[in-house]
Amino acid sequence: MAEVAGTSALAGMQEFDVKEYDATNYCEWLSTICCGGTTKKLILDKEEAILKTDNCCFHQVQKRPYAQLGSVDSNNSCFCCWGVSSDITGAEGILARGCGCDEQWTKEVLSELQARKVGRGNIAQIKAQEVLAARVDHLHMKIDLMLKHLNIDVPPPPAMGEIVRDDATAQK
Repeated sequence: MAEVAGTSALAGMQEFDVKEYDATNYCEWLSTICCGGTTKKLILDKEEAILKTDNCCFHQVQKRPYAQLGSVDSNNSCFCCWGVSSDITGAEGILARGCGCDEQWTKEVLSELQARKVGRGNIAQIKAQEVLAARVDHLHMKIDLMLKHLNIDVPPPPAMGEIVRDDATAQK
């Protein structure tokens, strides 16, 4: 238990730098040239993925916390066309840069999204809760030892779901 005392409650959570990716697809850009061409930018922030879609007719910003990304998949079609699909791209959406033939870009974005989903998403949050629970258990042991040393009786634990109030709060 000694190692728990110095462990941060956020030990299961990883820190990531902000990264930006140009996800403009040339075919999509050409098909929307009447609106000035559609550009896309994927921003991987510390806590969420942000997809900005812009042209002269509309500006759209989609944000997803990494815990809500769900699946992050690689999409390969026509042997040379590569893209990334996830909850942030929508049901039919695929992020592909340039002509869609950049396999290396696709693998980098896929790897980065997957790492953030694991490092900041549900898995990391569960790990952080486990560390926090171990720290609380450790604190309880310390308090119990101090109460025993001071010859003070340990109060009974509250019933589950019951709010503990002191006398001043109960009288209000």
